[in-house]
Amino acid sequence: MHIPERGGPILRACQAAGPGSAPAWPPRGDGATIAALDSLLLVVAELVTVPRLVAALLLLVIGGGVLLLLGQWALGRRLRSRLLRWWRRVLWAAVGMFGLLLLGLLLIDVLLFAPALRIALDQVELRSGIDINFQRARGSLFTGRLELGDVSVRRSGGGLDFSLTVRELVVDVDMLGLLRDHLPIAELRAEGVRGSLVRREAGAPGPARPFVITSLELSDVQLDFADTITAPFRDLPLEFAALKISPLRSDYAMLDVLCGSEARGSARGYSFGAAARSWQARGIPIGPAAHKLGAAGRWIRGGDLDVTLRCTGDRDAAELPLAVDLRLYNFKIAPPGDSGRSQPASRITEALARLGPELQFHLAFVVPRERFKGASNVGALGLWEGAIQAWNVELGTRLGLTGDDLRMLGVGAQVLDKLRRD
Repeated sequence: MHIPERGGPILRACQAAGPGSAPAWPPRGDGATIAALDSLLLVVAELVTVPRLVAALLLLVIGGGVLLLLGQWALGRRLRSRLLRWWRRVLWAAVGMFGLLLLGLLLIDVLLFAPALRIALDQVELRSGIDINFQRARGSLFTGRLELGDVSVRRSGGGLDFSLTVRELVVDVDMLGLLRDHLPIAELRAEGVRGSLVRREAGAPGPARPFVITSLELSDVQLDFADTITAPFRDLPLEFAALKISPLRSDYAMLDVLCGSEARGSARGYSFGAAARSWQARGIPIGPAAHKLGAAGRWIRGGDLDVTLRCTGDRDAAELPLAVDLRLYNFKIAPPGDSGRSQPASRITEALARLGPELQFHLAFVVPRERFKGASNVGALGLWEGAIQAWNVELGTRLGLTGDDLRMLGVGAQVLDKLRRD
């Protein structure tokens, strides 16, 4: 199945399928994961300002030295004695200034690294509104490596509020690549992350400059994520025992999270994991949200859901094949309150019961790669809408019911048309 633009036939088919067919369920762990990464990367983007400044000063020194050497070679023998004396004074003054600048950077790097970093981050706060403090710091301005201990970060405004503490934070910037369009970060590692995130606006602005992180590692992460954009307001406790992503690109963060992660964690107490280009969640209780499974969900009471999302192709190809495996079990079948006690309702109940104690579906999608650009959650990709339509089509085929019975089940007209074509 190819997933077209949002608002296209798949979404319309899902809307035709009945209430709740485009849900905010399962729990929005994907959005929380991206929000957590966004907050951490905003902090890193501000920390990287310091080595960028150092790189600019070093380029100034190197460029100035080259210009002086070229000037001495081109003009040294052509100037008259009086002009030559002035040229030599300018030359030595520039050499002295560049030397003092390098000596100052060296002293800061060796003796005053932490105080200088605090001063720089105070200036960053005035510009960005991100307050960064730390208890311990070491590293090198010349190599672009920062190792911070007991870090606290606060930000309010800009669509994403957060308050975080980080036990250990390591940022290693590729100083030789700072002039590239995408900021190169060789390593980003954070341990012992605690705090809260509140997303207040959709599409909250991220780092001003795009980045590429060669290796990102998070461990021992516990966050409370709150999304106030959609009603009802919900809080999602999110934990990561470990999360590794390689690489992580700001332009395609959702793609890299889905297809390049290794993870162990839990959301609202239910565990999930990622490995070998797939994400798995087991034993998710559906509870009163069964109706959000589409048409048949109105007839399902309770149950647990296993979900696996797999990337089955090259993530850098123009179109990305994805596969979703759904397993629904421990559920009961009962007609919804508005179905009455008619004969069609009995036939639908019996047909659903004949499917067995569990329902398993394998769904395949093809998503254009450009759909991932700037996406912050799975919902923005239209995957759930596509899965709901495929679920309705497959279920309608397995039930073997008449068109009238399927209409009573809640299957929309467009899904019925697809059933007839298939």
